[in-house]
Formats: sequence, structure tokens, C-alpha cells
Amino acid sequence: MMKYRFYFSVSLFTLLLAFACGPAAEDRKAMHERAKVFQDSIANVIRTTMAEAEGPAPAAPAPGDTSRKMINPNQVNK
Repeated sequence: MMKYRFYFSVSLFTLLLAFACGPAAEDRKAMHERAKVFQDSIANVIRTTMAEAEGPAPAAPAPGDTSRKMINPNQVNK
């Protein structure tokens, strides 16, 4: 008798576990849809960054005066 109760409780637990895991397919579908949105937005950021990198380089500023001209030889350049 004890053996039958054990098998019955194990089979009942297995059935309950199987029905409890049922709606996971819907969750998985929503998860894949969200992942696709994230993937598209990341691809868009990469695409726009690459397009900006392919564009013309910004103009470099002209170099400043690097000569050491002294108005008065007694002054020290700072």
C-alpha cells in the first residue's frame, strides 16, 4: 500500500510540474521579440557610428606660434 501511495504522489507531482511549466512558450516568444528589438537598436547604433567614422575628418586647428621670441632679452618666457 505504501508503495502505491509513493508512486501516486510522484506521478501527481510530475503532472503538476508539467502543467505548471505550460505557458513558458509564450514567455519565450515575448523574450525573443524583445531580444530582436534590442538587437536592432544596437545594430542601428553601430551603423550610425560607422557612417560618422566614414565621413570627412574634422579640420585640425592651425598650430600656434612655437617660436621663442623675446621682446626684452632680460625677460624669461613663461
